[in-house]
Amino acid sequence: MADEVIDLQALQKKMSPKAIMGIVVVILIAIAGFSSFFMVDQKEEAVVLLMGKYNRKVGPGLHFKLPFGIEKNFNVPTQRVLKEEFGFRTERPGVKTTFSRGNYSAESVMLTGDLNIADVTWIIQYKINDPEAWLFNVEDQRKTIRDISQSVINMLVGNLAVFDVVTTERSRIERKGEELMNKFFTQYKLGIIVD
Repeated sequence: MADEVIDLQALQKKMSPKAIMGIVVVILIAIAGFSSFFMVDQKEEAVVLLMGKYNRKVGPGLHFKLPFGIEKNFNVPTQRVLKEEFGFRTERPGVKTTFSRGNYSAESVMLTGDLNIADVTWIIQYKINDPEAWLFNVEDQRKTIRDISQSVINMLVGNLAVFDVVTTERSRIERKGEELMNKFFTQYKLGIIVD
């Protein structure tokens, strides 16, 4: 142990303050170089914050930002179609799709207008059309999307007889649901549009 202390002291004596300063400068330059660039995928837009406040949006490609966390980027998938499933979950899509065995009836079982119970499963597909609104206007985007979608479908199914829900009114529920969801998402300034 005493030998190690002597070796460290000898090393400190050999290294001049200029050498230590040079090493620190090289490390700082390397950190600045690595934290100054970011990549945005083809199907994304990036929102750049300057000291925590919105600064700009940038499209796909390699971009420059101020280093050391002065500017931060958040990539948002604006060109991808995202989805939420209600009443079921897909584990592995494909030719032979695999579904989760979990019980999701709490979100899909609802009361119809003629006081029958219907298990209505559905999917919504949406795209993010305003990345700034998506990031900053709502705290929990996924929960908000799910809550609004469930409310809209519950309202539409609750006004119809069970026979109409499973036969003649299915396409009307789909069209009206899309219209109402988009209305609410716009009202909440969530930055998405339902396809």
